[in-house]
Amino acid sequence: MLHITASSGSGPLRDDACSYAAALDDWLATRPAALEAASRPIAAYDQRVAVTSALMGVLYDEGWARYGWPEQLGGFGGDIVHRAVMWDALARHGLPAMALYEHLEVLLPTLVALGNPTFMAEALPRFLRGEQVWSQGFSEPEAGSDLASARTRAVERDGGGYAITGRKIWTSWARYARWCLVLARTGTTESRHRGLSAFIVDLQDPGVEVRAIEQANGTDELAEVTFDEVLVGPERLVGEIGGGWRVAMHILAHERGTFGWFRHNFLTREVLDNLSLGGPAGDTLLGNALLDLAAVRASSFGGVRAHAADTVLGPRAAFVKLMLAASEQAVNDWVLASDPDLAVGVQDDHVAVNRQDYLFSRIVTVYGGSQQMQLDTIAKQILRLP
Repeated sequence: MLHITASSGSGPLRDDACSYAAALDDWLATRPAALEAASRPIAAYDQRVAVTSALMGVLYDEGWARYGWPEQLGGFGGDIVHRAVMWDALARHGLPAMALYEHLEVLLPTLVALGNPTFMAEALPRFLRGEQVWSQGFSEPEAGSDLASARTRAVERDGGGYAITGRKIWTSWARYARWCLVLARTGTTESRHRGLSAFIVDLQDPGVEVRAIEQANGTDELAEVTFDEVLVGPERLVGEIGGGWRVAMHILAHERGTFGWFRHNFLTREVLDNLSLGGPAGDTLLGNALLDLAAVRASSFGGVRAHAADTVLGPRAAFVKLMLAASEQAVNDWVLASDPDLAVGVQDDHVAVNRQDYLFSRIVTVYGGSQQMQLDTIAKQILRLP
């Protein structure tokens, strides 16, 4: 077994993802204590966050989580294929979800590409090892799917930096996060998407208030965040002033495209963890779910390979987003049909997590851009329909 540690220099498996996969698989097969703790069903979400964060710390210290990220920012080199391999292996070895580390693949590629290198050299290792989590501040009470109408404003201050004032809603992971990537208006309202800029805000700074939102499934993944003259330095601008739309589109290409690879691994894990519940009545539903997952696996890994080749997915990411939503609902429809205790009954941790997952699956056609928006994107930008 090849044991990789944080002192292994630039990473001996940087250029060989297949050897990395084999070595990681061998290591996970030893059943590290942190993996065992994070693999059991845990209904209390704050506890789930704690054990997943502890696992991230071990993965970083052992070197595995540093692959796929630039050396100059604290990684070991390699590319997204290494990260795809890592999360696939974790799911196969029992990890039930990425939890709030979904933003490693939603936000971090954009922050690496467009963020301040000095700031990211400090922030990236802390995120990878589970010390500081990120959240995404895009949607607003009157600007959900229509990001171009965002009203949160960033005003330039004398002496440098900006003061941010406004309100964000449905802000993923803000209750647990240290940092929030905020889309704010630096131009006029009439300038729409051309007048937006992206900033990194410290959620512990004065003027920030985070109010957790308990969802129907009982978790507090989302929050409302208000900003009252919150100061951010120029080093926390992502991209350029007026370049917030480019930042948002870069993020959405991952959230709607390559993220499908990472998410589908854990939907497959959900199927494996619930096979004992199935019976003949659920065979058709299970078959539908497995076919949907196979479609996501094929299409999303195509996106992973495209990203590794520095190719922008663009509107093609909408296809993956649609298929991922369909597969998530198909998996949970099968679980509901197979588990008589899911709606009512004994609330042990396994049943409670299944119930949370089912209720969450009802919103997947809305978050990250609604199903209607994805269809509109395909119609207008790919099929060129009027």
